[in-house]
Amino acid sequence: MVPKAFLFAFASALVVPVLAHSGHDQEPLSADIDWATRHLAEEHHISNFDPGAFFSLHDYDSSLTWTPDEITRTYGLNDESAKDTPDEKRREVIQDVLDRFDRDRDGFITKTEFIDAWREGQRLKDFGLGPGHHGDDEYEYEIHHFEKYHDESTSGSLLPRLAFGLRR
Repeated sequence: MVPKAFLFAFASALVVPVLAHSGHDQEPLSADIDWATRHLAEEHHISNFDPGAFFSLHDYDSSLTWTPDEITRTYGLNDESAKDTPDEKRREVIQDVLDRFDRDRDGFITKTEFIDAWREGQRLKDFGLGPGHHGDDEYEYEIHHFEKYHDESTSGSLLPRLAFGLRR
């Protein structure tokens, strides 16, 4: 006959991993928040940011300048899920963002231009394209796994590393 203590320990060992993946939903986001705030919350798990941090996180080549390619990547238009997005829509996204933030009209957005326009109330438009997946498949899987199965009490540095697209 199997002791009750053993059965309890065995059952607990099976239940704890399931509870660890029971779904830790984020606080619901307000319907009226801007696209950048929604993007950071849903894609990077960042709820408090300044415009410089947003810019740097999406300055993929660390040049202190956003190119049209970095704009489309930020909006997730380089992701496989957006392959059917018409070229006209892609051009619309690029032009709209440049119109809002490119102060000297040179076709690029510097970090200073972005911060200045943001502080004056300019925001990135929601084009109805979704949250802006811009990582590779592994990154997207890992970040959304953490979103679904882990919460802020998860120890270690993996979540912040994922949020900023860093590898182990």
